[in-house]
Amino acid sequence: MRPLIVITAGAAMAAAGYWWLKNSQRPLVPVAINSAPNQNTSIPVNSGSSPSYADLGFLDIFSTDSFEDIIFNRVSNAPTVQTPYLYPEPQTPAPRTEVGNSMLPPKGIRNNNPLNVEKGENWQGMTGNDGRFAIFQTPFYGIRAAARILKNYRDKYGLNTVNGIIKRWAPPSDNNPTQRYADFVANKAGLQVNQVIPAQYYTRVVSAMIHFENGYNPYDQSTINTAVAAGFE
Repeated sequence: MRPLIVITAGAAMAAAGYWWLKNSQRPLVPVAINSAPNQNTSIPVNSGSSPSYADLGFLDIFSTDSFEDIIFNRVSNAPTVQTPYLYPEPQTPAPRTEVGNSMLPPKGIRNNNPLNVEKGENWQGMTGNDGRFAIFQTPFYGIRAAARILKNYRDKYGLNTVNGIIKRWAPPSDNNPTQRYADFVANKAGLQVNQVIPAQYYTRVVSAMIHFENGYNPYDQSTINTAVAAGFE
């Protein structure tokens, strides 16, 4: 029991000293040169050529550390733990739409080609191209052309899952976020990425692809349903 008593007494003495330092307003008194040291203190006196204060540097700890920190060895220079940086959630960009005037709608919407079908075929309702993508007379014809391509994917190449479609539609080799695109479409259409797409779900897949390609989907579902049905005829 004796060590416990000594530690408790030491803590009490330290607390009393801390209280005195915090509450005392008496300034330090310069110690004269060659004056006799106080016999009741063990604090050394500087021996310079001009008046000096007693060396109280050992008390500087109270300027940065609280009494509790000192008692429990919580020093102020202890290393800090960095909070892991949280990267922002990815957005849903149009991976194949060039960045233009922010006041204008995306290129796919302007071209009435919301899935960004590339030129090369003599599509029904096509009026020209912008150098890479087809331009259609109305959104109906643009969506119809995309649906026709998805039908060809299914019937000719056996690509009947969201993962299979998107890997061909927006391949990683073209610097597209292919897997994020596929995950987005599957989630929005209510499918698994590797699930065979039921016939009635193709309108959902097309709607989700329009959203991802342009950042939003401005078309009503009846327009999409009619255009997809025409493309799968």
